[in-house]
Amino acid sequence: MRKPLSYPAVNTVSFGFRIGRGRQYPMRTADQHNEIELNHVECGEMLFRRGVETVRLPQGATTVYWAAVPHQVVSVAPGTEISWAVIPLAWFLGWRLSPAFNKRIIGGDILRLDGASSRIRIPSFRDWAEDFSASSELNLAVRLEVESFFRRLAARDQDHGAIRQGPPAEELQSHHVERMIATITARFREPLSVEQIARSANLNPEYAMRLFRKRWGMTLGTFLQHQRVAEARRLLLLSDLPVIDVAFACGFQSLSRFYHAFKKQSGFSPRAYRLRFTVPDLPE
Repeated sequence: MRKPLSYPAVNTVSFGFRIGRGRQYPMRTADQHNEIELNHVECGEMLFRRGVETVRLPQGATTVYWAAVPHQVVSVAPGTEISWAVIPLAWFLGWRLSPAFNKRIIGGDILRLDGASSRIRIPSFRDWAEDFSASSELNLAVRLEVESFFRRLAARDQDHGAIRQGPPAEELQSHHVERMIATITARFREPLSVEQIARSANLNPEYAMRLFRKRWGMTLGTFLQHQRVAEARRLLLLSDLPVIDVAFACGFQSLSRFYHAFKKQSGFSPRAYRLRFTVPDLPE
């Protein structure tokens, strides 16, 4: 008898702007929320999984990533402490950083501050946390310091050419794009159409497609497909779901479309991907 199908558990609570520092423990379930995370390992070491990527983060490692992809600390060395900041997506979009840098973040990269980026001073998370709740003036100062940190990071992201400031845009446009991204990340498992995505931002579909492509360098359909394939890769490696169930769980309406999109992005068929790549069993 086949054992019951199991889906990897995910916690989808949103955080808003938050900063903290303290002891890190293994996470029982993955987190998934529509914000940007900045983490710094103060001491110790941890094994971090995001989607299907597992990385070892030693003392001094600093990472930046979009938290809409399920992520989880799966093991830690005794006494590991980290500092962390969660940045609202609305702030990130409103800064209008270079399109190449934005595309790296929203495209799913984990940015590690090494090489050219290592010249960037790691912020004082404790000062940020205290000042943000102290007064309106200090609140504004923290927001400007967070923005300054990300601007330096984008400017020094040399390897991917993210050196040029992005074109100016209206604040309202940033709000529209944020709404569309939020809709896709929350509902990509549904049979979601471009018209529905545009409607969530109160936009005409044609204008929504032009605006999104201008800001992110990809179409709405491509971004939606990336979200679905990223989730499919995660389920293929971290669950026992049959391929057909993975396809429909990720929002694809036919196996043929799923196979085409998956192979286009990964270079493998879903079955070959599952056979070739494995995520090791990790200590609790």
